[in-house]
Amino acid sequence: MIESRTIKVLALSLGQTLKAFVSIFFGMIAARLLTKHDFATLKQTMLAYNFVAPILMLGLPNALYFFLPKEKIRKKGVLIDNLLLLFILSIIFSIFLLVGGHELLSMRFNNPDLNSTLKWMIPYPIFVMPASILGAVLLTQNKTLTLTLYNILSSLAITLLATIAILITKSYTGPLLIQIYFPLLLLPIILWLCYKNVPGDFALPNRKSMIEMLKYSIPLGLASMLGMIMLETNKIVVSFMCTPEQFANYVNGAIEIPLIGVVTGSISTVILVDMTKYIHLNNKPEALKLFKKAALKSSAILFPVMIFLLTVGREFIVTLFSEKYLESVKPFYVFLFVLPIRIVLYGSALMALNKPKVILYRSAFDLLINTLLSIILIKLLGYLGAAIATILTLYLWTVPYNLYKIAQGFEVNSLDTLPFKKIGNIFFICIIFAPFSLLHLFLSISAPLKLILAAILYFPLVLYTLFKYNYIEIPNTILNFIYSLNYFRFK
Repeated sequence: MIESRTIKVLALSLGQTLKAFVSIFFGMIAARLLTKHDFATLKQTMLAYNFVAPILMLGLPNALYFFLPKEKIRKKGVLIDNLLLLFILSIIFSIFLLVGGHELLSMRFNNPDLNSTLKWMIPYPIFVMPASILGAVLLTQNKTLTLTLYNILSSLAITLLATIAILITKSYTGPLLIQIYFPLLLLPIILWLCYKNVPGDFALPNRKSMIEMLKYSIPLGLASMLGMIMLETNKIVVSFMCTPEQFANYVNGAIEIPLIGVVTGSISTVILVDMTKYIHLNNKPEALKLFKKAALKSSAILFPVMIFLLTVGREFIVTLFSEKYLESVKPFYVFLFVLPIRIVLYGSALMALNKPKVILYRSAFDLLINTLLSIILIKLLGYLGAAIATILTLYLWTVPYNLYKIAQGFEVNSLDTLPFKKIGNIFFICIIFAPFSLLHLFLSISAPLKLILAAILYFPLVLYTLFKYNYIEIPNTILNFIYSLNYFRFK
């Protein structure tokens, strides 16, 4: 059981890592070839969709993590029920954009060019929202390698096409059209993968099942909506209160390192499936053990990355986006402090505990607190205040409330929800080796070379120490492969 879970995490992480790298590559090309206004338009168009989409998705894709594992007879029926609901909601979203939603969003984002680009988005929800079920379907059916292969190939294809488009058009037009319409070609593949890998026979939609799914999904969906909006609030408020050029400076710095999604997302997604099974079997201690293990494994990867980037933040931003975006360094430093609290996805535990209303309540206050703080701090500190507002919201409200409710669900003390002592030890190990990555300050070399040198001086020492004290491990599958190579070598 442990080995299979490790393989799942490694496979999913590989796919997400490559997906993150090609996304970064595209961002580097776009930042260098586009003006700040065009770059902002490219980002704001997709931000507008991400801002509105969770309102109508209603958490339906995530509901499959709960409904598919417990369904014994009508699994394909559950899939069809979910798809039909998503298709209906996607039609509503497209109608909203068609009858004037694109104009409303363009006005709110302080960028008249969005009035045109958001028109292109009108059919986008119809072939993107139903496709969002793929991850939940394949993971619950133990098809992680299939999902990994799809993620790699699809992300490489869309990034390659968008990069070619930006080289040809030298504007936001080409890459946006690729990002908007290429998913239409992927939808038939996604539907085929989902239908093929879910066992059972075809079943017509069932009204009772759909109502039950909605009852579970609506609180979760509203929570996802508020959570997404909360995470994007800083960007939204900056869009409202600042120029597109200032937004471009901010958005390149206000990034969460892709490893957050790669590591915690992959681990928590895999863990969620098993946690839900244990809780259905009324085995909460084992489910909590998985939650703690996920936090520990994530800490051993995210903490070294955080400390390293705190020492080379300027070189990192210049390498990615050029010196044109030096102003992005300050918000980047602020957002690095998201890493310590993202060692787990707290929503995974609350979803497994069947507490979607708790996520909704927390997310509502996330949004309220973050919005108020963002407005106040932007007026006092400029756009950097939006980044600070997000960090304050997460540390002062979101995490304490999450841990309190998770502790209630598992019937333990809040201090017993995470292995705090071991996490602290990992953080200390990462800090004591930080001076080695600062040695690049004494050399007059280019930013990319400084980045590489600092990484060579820092990561081997940290990773060796974490391995020595058993905070990271080499999976048995890799060790067995190495042993087999040695066997054939010396035979």
